[in-house]
Amino acid sequence: MTSEISNYMRFALDQAFLAVGESRPNPAVGAVVVKDGIVVGKGHTQRPGSAHAEVMALRDAGELASGASIYVTLEPCCHYGRTPPCTKAIIEAGIKKVYFAHSDPNPVVHGKSRAILEEAGIEVHEGLQACIDACVEECPNGESAGECHVFEFRSNSLEDRAIREGEGREIFREIERFFEAYDYFVRSKRTFVEVKSAISQDGFMGCVDAAGKRWPLTITKAGANCWNHELRAMSDAILVGAGTLLADNPRLDVRHVAGNNPVKIVWAGHHEFTADEVLHLNVLQAKESKPLVYSCVAQPKIVDCIVLSGNSFAENWRTMLGDLTVRGMHRLMVEPGAGLAHALFSNSNNGDSNDSCGAPLWNRFDLWRSTDPSVDETVEQLVAKSVITAGLEYPDLPTSLVAKESAVIGADVLTVYYP
Repeated sequence: MTSEISNYMRFALDQAFLAVGESRPNPAVGAVVVKDGIVVGKGHTQRPGSAHAEVMALRDAGELASGASIYVTLEPCCHYGRTPPCTKAIIEAGIKKVYFAHSDPNPVVHGKSRAILEEAGIEVHEGLQACIDACVEECPNGESAGECHVFEFRSNSLEDRAIREGEGREIFREIERFFEAYDYFVRSKRTFVEVKSAISQDGFMGCVDAAGKRWPLTITKAGANCWNHELRAMSDAILVGAGTLLADNPRLDVRHVAGNNPVKIVWAGHHEFTADEVLHLNVLQAKESKPLVYSCVAQPKIVDCIVLSGNSFAENWRTMLGDLTVRGMHRLMVEPGAGLAHALFSNSNNGDSNDSCGAPLWNRFDLWRSTDPSVDETVEQLVAKSVITAGLEYPDLPTSLVAKESAVIGADVLTVYYP
């Protein structure tokens, strides 16, 4: 019988999710302090100018940090900025071992922290090996990681050693995925765009009636939906087009997982919202945070709106991304309807996916395809009852897509593409 395997780095990643949107434009980092097999401190990066994850976890641990180990999702900073270096705080706290999962691409940090810590007599582990070493058979104080994680597929049929290595590799892959947008933001000085869509076996993403009105279609099941909400939680902002907003009236918040709601963005395109639409659309009426509305036409019924004056979709889209970059947003999640997806991918097909600097309109495309025949049967039944006229097909994909990852959760198959 195998032991239950836990991973301290996973607990640190859970903390990092709490920093998304709060630490911007700084990276969202999580840390836990462990002594004698017990998590005695945890923390995540606060707002710019406030404490980083390591300092928060050390404060939480107090005197127990002396002689303990600290597990951090990102390489600790080693320079003076708005705050003193975290390496200094780690040394002064008496930490004996440091484990960090991901190297910071920022050149003022990259590769420098380890030498500073080791010179102070601290044992340092990094990358994949740090994630494998972070595995334990059980967590004595009852800490438990969330049940919903991107690409978390485990097997309990292997021996404990193999399970520990597999768990370490899995959490390393998740952390690499978590920081993919931050790495891109640092290196390119642009917001990373991740597009997520779902289609049925027959390629439908929704339905349309005789009047041309679009109707939503439930496609994916619980597992894929959980994955989708974790992606929302790890994104600074989430964007939908006017068509999706009118058809689905979504809230675009985070459910099923622990994390913060992303900033809501509306791509209005050439649709002018009426007073009635503004009054009844959940996103436009959200009280906790006002959405960002980008429009190619004036929006007299919306108080705060950014009007784009470019001559093409690509030009306006890049203007929006430039604005999001200035706002310090690392990852933009896009849940497009048929119109927005067509605009994004047709520009890619026409060779307009990159600007003069080689920056793409999008960076990653997550396509869920259901293998459940009942989804398309629902479409057939609605057509037979004359509720709709047909299923709404997903637009043609760019010919230059490269499939790099795949996964299966229940009846839903995920394929991850890059330009």
